[in-house]
Amino acid sequence: MFNSKVGFKMVDAYCKLFYKAANKIVVLCPGFKKKLIEKGVPEEKVEIIYNWFDENNLVENRTNEELPDVLTKEDTFKVLFAGNMGKAQALETVFKAADFLKDSNPNIQFILIGGGVEVKHLKEQSWQMGLENVHFLPSVPPDHIGSILKAADVLLVHLKKDPLFEITIPSKIQAYLAAGKPILSAVPGDASDVIRDAEAGLFCESENPDALAQKVVEFSKLSNEQLLQMGENGKRVYGQKMSMQVGVDHFDQLFQSLIANN
Repeated sequence: MFNSKVGFKMVDAYCKLFYKAANKIVVLCPGFKKKLIEKGVPEEKVEIIYNWFDENNLVENRTNEELPDVLTKEDTFKVLFAGNMGKAQALETVFKAADFLKDSNPNIQFILIGGGVEVKHLKEQSWQMGLENVHFLPSVPPDHIGSILKAADVLLVHLKKDPLFEITIPSKIQAYLAAGKPILSAVPGDASDVIRDAEAGLFCESENPDALAQKVVEFSKLSNEQLLQMGENGKRVYGQKMSMQVGVDHFDQLFQSLIANN
C-alpha cells in the first residue's frame, strides 16, 4: 500500500523475522499460504483456517410484512449485494449491467444493502441513469440480515480487478454460503474457487457488465430446484469447512499440537 522500496524492504524483513520465530502461522485462505511459501516459509508451518460467519444472525426473524417491499414483490428475480460499498467493490459495473437489462428483462431487480463511502455517489449515478431496476436499502442490525439474504434469489459479490483480491475471500462469501442461497461471484481466484468447488453458484469476469448481465439472465432461467440445490451445496460446504465450530475445533487441534511438541 505504499511505494517506498526502502520502506517495503524494512517491513518485509520485519515480517520474515516473525515468520521464522513462529511455530505455526494461520492464514485465512489458500492464496495467503501460497504467498508465504513463495517468501520461503515452510509449507508445513502454515495452516489455513477460514473466517466464519455468526450463524446466529441467520435466524429469519422478520415476516414478509416487515421486509422492504422490493424483497417481497412477486414475479421479480432479486439479485442482492450486501455489505460495504466502496471503491474496491466497483459497483458501477452492476449499474451498467442493470442498464443492459432494464428493457429486455424488467423482472430482474438489483438490490444493494449496506453503507460505505460510495453510497451517495452510487445513488446519484443510479438516478442519473434512470435505473428503476436498482434499489438501495439502508444497513440493518446483524440479527436482521438473515431474513434479508434469504429473501433474495441470488447473492452477488463483486470486486474490482486487483491481484490482491485474487488471494482474498471477502467475508460476505461466508455469510452467503451460510445463508444457503446461490451466489454470483465476480471475484477471480480463491473466492470463486470456493464457490466453484461447492457448486454453489456461477461466475463472471470482474468489471465486465456484459458478462455480469449474461450470468444474471442465466440464473433467472434456472428452475427453483436448481437454485435451491446450489444454495444447499453452499450451505453444506460452509458447515464442513467454514463454520464457527469447524474453525474453533481447528484452532483447538493446532494449540494442542503445539503444546504436545513443546
